[in-house]
Amino acid sequence: MFNVNSKFGRMFASLETRLVGALTLIVVFTVLLQVVTQREAYALREQSDALIQTSAIAENADQFADAVAKLRMATNRGLMASETGGSSDELTDQAIGIGDQLGRLRNSGMVFYDAPQAGNPFADLDRHVAEILEVQKHGATRSLARRIEARNVAMGEFADGIVDRAHAQRRSAQQQLVASVGRWQLLVLATGLVTILVVLLALFDISRNILPAIRRMHGNVQRLADGDLDIEIGTFRLKELQALSRPLETFRQNARAVKNLAFSDPATGMPNRRAFLETFGKLLATGDERRFACMVIDIDRFKHVNDDYGHAAGDELVRLIGERVKEHLGHESVVARIGGDEFAVSMPLTEERQGFALASDIVDAVRAPFSLGGYAVAVTCSMGVVDVTAGDEAQDVDDILRNADMALYASKKSGRNCATAFDLAMAQERSIDRALEKDLEYAFERQQLRMVYQPIHSVVDDAREVEALVRWRHPELGDVPPSSFIPAAERSGLMVRLGEWIIERALADFAQWPEMFLSINLSPLQLQHEGFSGFLLDACRRNGIVPRRLFLEVTESLSIERNTRALLTLNLLRTLGFRIALDDFGTGYSSLSMVKSFKFDRMKLDRSLVMDLGQDPASVAVLEAAVTMARHVGAEVVAEGISEAHLIGATKSAGCTHLQGYYYSKPIEAGEVLSYFANAGDDLAQVA
Repeated sequence: MFNVNSKFGRMFASLETRLVGALTLIVVFTVLLQVVTQREAYALREQSDALIQTSAIAENADQFADAVAKLRMATNRGLMASETGGSSDELTDQAIGIGDQLGRLRNSGMVFYDAPQAGNPFADLDRHVAEILEVQKHGATRSLARRIEARNVAMGEFADGIVDRAHAQRRSAQQQLVASVGRWQLLVLATGLVTILVVLLALFDISRNILPAIRRMHGNVQRLADGDLDIEIGTFRLKELQALSRPLETFRQNARAVKNLAFSDPATGMPNRRAFLETFGKLLATGDERRFACMVIDIDRFKHVNDDYGHAAGDELVRLIGERVKEHLGHESVVARIGGDEFAVSMPLTEERQGFALASDIVDAVRAPFSLGGYAVAVTCSMGVVDVTAGDEAQDVDDILRNADMALYASKKSGRNCATAFDLAMAQERSIDRALEKDLEYAFERQQLRMVYQPIHSVVDDAREVEALVRWRHPELGDVPPSSFIPAAERSGLMVRLGEWIIERALADFAQWPEMFLSINLSPLQLQHEGFSGFLLDACRRNGIVPRRLFLEVTESLSIERNTRALLTLNLLRTLGFRIALDDFGTGYSSLSMVKSFKFDRMKLDRSLVMDLGQDPASVAVLEAAVTMARHVGAEVVAEGISEAHLIGATKSAGCTHLQGYYYSKPIEAGEVLSYFANAGDDLAQVA
């Protein structure tokens, strides 16, 4: 509206100046209108009084002229009348009337001509009447008659002059009053128009400039209050709003920085769990019945990346994976880092695009190698996916993530590197897992746990050996498999206690079999527990068992080459005489590095390498390669999963030193172990 760089523009850039200026002008013109109205009202009152007065004078003048005319008429009749009685009275009355009218004219303010008293035709009016009466009685001389007639004429002219003057004064007063009324109307109109113009200009300025700016500022403040920190505060011409916009912009930037700290992962800059909960929660609250896929992604064996390349490289890998997933899904997706190696992803679905298909595509996309400086790192991921519908009040983002996490857990149980869709059976399974975690603590006191033993047969000699296996008979669920309650013990922090119970009970039973060997499975948590070596040695001394008779089995998931404590513990145990076995050898990608990092006394082949023998020719080559590797490092080889007779020959031919499986025996109770080996002559002969 104004050039803000000019002095005038800078002055009127202030909201206060503009409003105060507008109000001041309105007040000034309103007062001016009042003053003009009051002044003109006084003038109109005076002129109205003057008009009333001149009107009264004009009326009196008319009455005076009428009285003079009547006197002249009465004089004429008196001069012609033969009797004087009636005319005398009439003349007297008319003379008195003229005198009264003259008095009224004087009282009303009429100013007579400045003639000398002798020039006044109404002076000695009673004498004029007497002369007229004298003429009526005795007759008039010519000179008297002319004098009477001349005086009558003079009185008429005098009256006419008064009338003319009175009417002229009245017309002048009327004209002055009309002119004053016109001037008053003009002044009022002009002042009112100027006032209205100022008001309209103020309203225009308020509606077109001030209010929009205030509304824009109010909108900015409201959006900031609602948590929208991506708005543009912008610039304002009004000084007051401009002064407010600067601290608001500072507040927005600071709040955005704080929000970035609170809602983003500091290592990668990706949205964090809190940001995902808020963003995805808003999408679900729209109520438009859109369908979304909520996915949880876990990088398989991410710890190995951190251990091999460092945590900085691990964070960079997470960032690259997040970028790849985001690029693959598009801008509609929300990708957040919710844990060290976990992502949460939401994506709108269509009829053609389903959640499980998207998750499977992401699993395939992540397999491509990532560049970490001078390294190319290839990883896999496991995923759980849940399809949800916006507007469903029963949906809670935390519950949805828990369901996706259940599906993720199922993917990991299925061997990783895959995606799994959630179903209600998983929730039931999770509920059972939680119940197992809770009930496992009572299983110790209520003697629900027991040990069973599965025989292991030597191919090269007649050594007798069993593997100690724990079983749990739940009062409601029946026999719970170790694959269910061992993870529950690890999650609930009971694994160390359970491991100690297994060792105590197994060694107590093993003490009754002096000529045998025993294999015991160890959890990675036991090896990391301080004091485990001392506990194991003490248990052996109490039961009279030499360490050489014990095989301690660990799985390749332990990653001893990355776990210093576990590696030191295993080296110490091996130095003390215990023999160390690697369980499930040949399935995980870290088996080779573990064999290189530690000298194992025994390798137990994963049962998957044995079960396909006879069905897939390639499985024989894989088995022979695994056995050859183990034998070259000087380790015994145990083939698990011998469930049929035809597997015996293939495993023996491959070089396995020990066989174990249901073909020989299921796990048996401790009291049946000695009788089993006493009656196992045929089985032993078949092994040999």
